[in-house]
Amino acid sequence: MSGPIQLTEVDFDQIKNNLISYLKSTKKFTDYDFDGSNLQVILNLISYQSQLNAYSTNMIANESFLASSTLRNNVVANARMVGFVPSSAKASRALINFEFQLQLVDYPQGFPLFLEIQRGLAFATNNGKSNLSFNVIDNQIGAVNNTGLVKFENIEILEGIFLKESFSVDKSDFNQRFTLKNPNIDISSVRVEVQEDPNEEILTVYSRATNLVEVNGESKVYWLEEVNDTYYELSFGDGYFGVSLKDGAKITISYLVTNGQAGNGIQGVTSYVYSGTCKDSYGIEIVDQPTITAVDISGGGDSIEDVSSIKNRAPKFYASQNRAVVSEDYETLVKEIYPGVDDIYVYGGEELDIPEYGRVYVAVKPLSGDRLSTLTKTYIKKSLQDYRIASLDIQMVDPTVLYVETETTTFYDNRKTTKDNAGITSDVKNTLVRYGESSTVAKFGGSIRYSKVLGSIDDSDDSITRNNTILRMRRDMLAIEQTFASYEVCFTNPIDPDKGVYSTGFTLFDDTKTYYFEDDKKGTIYSFHFDSLNNKIVDNKQFGTVDYEKGEVFIGYDTPINIISTKVSNSIVEIRAYPVSQDVIARQSVYLSLDVAKSNINSVVDTQLAGD
Repeated sequence: MSGPIQLTEVDFDQIKNNLISYLKSTKKFTDYDFDGSNLQVILNLISYQSQLNAYSTNMIANESFLASSTLRNNVVANARMVGFVPSSAKASRALINFEFQLQLVDYPQGFPLFLEIQRGLAFATNNGKSNLSFNVIDNQIGAVNNTGLVKFENIEILEGIFLKESFSVDKSDFNQRFTLKNPNIDISSVRVEVQEDPNEEILTVYSRATNLVEVNGESKVYWLEEVNDTYYELSFGDGYFGVSLKDGAKITISYLVTNGQAGNGIQGVTSYVYSGTCKDSYGIEIVDQPTITAVDISGGGDSIEDVSSIKNRAPKFYASQNRAVVSEDYETLVKEIYPGVDDIYVYGGEELDIPEYGRVYVAVKPLSGDRLSTLTKTYIKKSLQDYRIASLDIQMVDPTVLYVETETTTFYDNRKTTKDNAGITSDVKNTLVRYGESSTVAKFGGSIRYSKVLGSIDDSDDSITRNNTILRMRRDMLAIEQTFASYEVCFTNPIDPDKGVYSTGFTLFDDTKTYYFEDDKKGTIYSFHFDSLNNKIVDNKQFGTVDYEKGEVFIGYDTPINIISTKVSNSIVEIRAYPVSQDVIARQSVYLSLDVAKSNINSVVDTQLAGD
């Protein structure tokens, strides 16, 4: 009687050996040479097919669950089961002010009542690498005053290519799908208009539904979800939840296809050229160029959410149940609204030194830069309103970023490497950058361990024998230019009084000299400048104070100061200090960042090697 075949093996050789063992157990192939016979080909074929089936079955099983799936289409489909829609690509945004000056000679019948900017392309610009387009998503109307001046203020413009697609409802096609065949769509820019009766040219605006709670059979809504190949598909109501579209109804969908992060960081009124379509209340197109008076720095652009982020956020989104109660809920919702987030810290007003009950503070560190623009903060706050509970007031605040720099001298054995000083220095910098991007450092409440920094530097190259490293802290104080003000800068770590505090340069009101400040190692800060012979001249011995134990620097508290300009760009005065402890730890709402670019890193040949 033959023995059973082992069914649990998935390896090719094991499957083949099991088949051979089975054939031998039948006693019909006694003394048969399986290795040299033609039966070997058949056994190989069966083993290969069995292994392929086992692999396919295993992959199908893995792809059926969110935690183990790897293909994007499967990850998205599994996330859809918990009601999660991955974040789309995000168009870079900016607020812009511009104005038209109409001439009365062009309007003998009198000035029009208003001007209307048509949705679509509005401004052209360049990011230094390529030309970009910024659009208005909705028509913008500005009133004409009695002098012919028309002001458009705080107009939101979004980067991308403005496109339209049209569909006709065909009830005979049971598998009809409304799929937008373009990648990188910013779904917040999607606008849907429906001509419900094909015989009446009346367009009805449909809004996007995110849940069924407030949707009934009369609701003019649509649903949007990601399908295959990062495309998006729209679906409409069935008569119970949302209006059911009639046969022949025409659907017009407009949206932006964006370049994501490529549109970030554009600033200055001279960077934008008006390219839009503007008509007056008489229906006449305006050909004159407007004057751009102000514009924000563009920001918020990002690429579509990746697979790892979807797998991480989908369960948290399901746990939050579309409400913002605990800090994890805010983290999930903010990343849904604005994907370009490095880290988030949420705290209640009751945690402040002077409690403010009924308020929730949300600090967001973006992927690029230290703080969000005013436009982005307003956008996030407005988007969170639908999720907050009771009467909680949401406040968007800038994160407190604590930078850590290194003063490093690396010693290396030149007999073990072909690299010179610059090559070793480059390796050290690359290693520190990777360490700075680790989950223990670049986040709110992060920490930089001195021993880790030393070990990372020593491991940068096999030829490195040792290193001398000191950590120093830096805070970027944002000066309120041309305004008398006092400043408090917190390092949240005790400061070493023997090494003190010092700043970069700045100019003061009614003075052209460049000033600096430092402490006297006893808790008092004085300001000074350098004369023509580079001698230090002390100007104000009571410029500020420093609390070494708490790590706090106070500037202009006795007499407010008026900073006119700063040597560092963007109105920044860099303040540096050295920690008492060899470790630097950021607490609560302080975001820790290892700044390798502004560190002092040098490499020299080690002349103290044993045997030399």
